[in-house]
Amino acid sequence: MKKHVITFVLLLGLSTAALAQGSFVVKAGLNFNKLQDIQVGNAEEAWQAQTGFHAGIGGQYRIPLIGLSFQPEILYSRVRTDLVGAPVGQDSYGFRIDYLEVPLNMQLGINILFLRPYVFAAPYVRYALFKGDLLEHVDWKNLNRLDYGFSLGAGLEIWKLQISGKYNWSFGKLARGGSLRIDTDDWKLGNSNMRGFELSVAVLF
Repeated sequence: MKKHVITFVLLLGLSTAALAQGSFVVKAGLNFNKLQDIQVGNAEEAWQAQTGFHAGIGGQYRIPLIGLSFQPEILYSRVRTDLVGAPVGQDSYGFRIDYLEVPLNMQLGINILFLRPYVFAAPYVRYALFKGDLLEHVDWKNLNRLDYGFSLGAGLEIWKLQISGKYNWSFGKLARGGSLRIDTDDWKLGNSNMRGFELSVAVLF
């Protein structure tokens, strides 16, 4: 019985120490996304990145001594992309999707006085909330609202300020099946997915 009590107290102490390393995070930044592998006729086109944004909150939990930390987040994220060489006179010839995104950033860094450079990996899932531009009149039943992927990046913490950049690879497909077409053109979205770079600034409390 005494051993169980000692074990419980030790676990409680470790848990309290871990929670003492936690910080609340407020984050915002820019997205530069590109839709890959749209099939137009017999050709697969790469699209040019357009600027979107992301903003949200999270928490950072550090494991003392080994430099490892976990930073789960909940973000509202807009991704945009336009066709390279869009038709003349066309204001918007691209896609826009707004997601609720949940990344889990796993950071490995080193403390140097009030600086902490780090690298990180971040698996993520996201769910589409809104859509626009060429997707405005496409029914949701023809699109995959749930997406998932993986990110790699690096950042720098300067006391309570965090600056980071990462590249996202989406593994999910935008369309359900390969039969979805846009307007009357022979455009197929079955193999297309989003990739892109993100720049972020966060404040830790």
